[in-house]
Amino acid sequence: MNGRQVMRLWLLKSAGTLEDEERILEDSVVTIGWAELPDLSGKNEEQVKKLILGIYPGVRGELSETWAGEICSFITKIEKGDLLVVPFKTRNEALIGKVTGDYEYRQISCFIRHIRKVRWLKIISKGELEEEYDIDLNSPEALLSIKTDNKKLLALFETKSLEVIIGELSFALEDLELMKEKMLELVHRLAESNDISEVRKIAAEMEYVLRKK
Repeated sequence: MNGRQVMRLWLLKSAGTLEDEERILEDSVVTIGWAELPDLSGKNEEQVKKLILGIYPGVRGELSETWAGEICSFITKIEKGDLLVVPFKTRNEALIGKVTGDYEYRQISCFIRHIRKVRWLKIISKGELEEEYDIDLNSPEALLSIKTDNKKLLALFETKSLEVIIGELSFALEDLELMKEKMLELVHRLAESNDISEVRKIAAEMEYVLRKK
């Protein structure tokens, strides 16, 4: 923990596509987004705010200050050894990782340019995250520090290997593909049916498939 007595836990809600989520997992990085901004090395909050306003001149001052503060926290306040929670947008789980690197500006994809290196530790359900660590995943902030006790922080180090995490993600993607195929089959049956009882039956099947996920 780099000689520090306090290890911190951060919630980072990074937007992006399913492909971006797979990429941060495989490349062991996290991003704050904002790919439209240039290299932010050495920039302070006022300089970042000016860059934001240069791209979005209609943004009100308070919001631009909030965004600039979050970006600068990602760059300078998160320290190596801190823990990060990164919720998936495409599934009801979140990644837990330990920060291992300083800020870098490196293009990995169209969305991923501002990065920190991490070592992924485990996947946890969003429900467990909210209940055990008092985290509000619906909060408006993109990045915030989470207060919790050391015992709970240490529990996050009960690790799974990267291979296991990737395997779990692959199984989840296969499940999504199967659900998609089943839903398409039901949609085709629905389009071809004129019988109201059959329509109700198909609708019930759709509801069942969605509830399973």
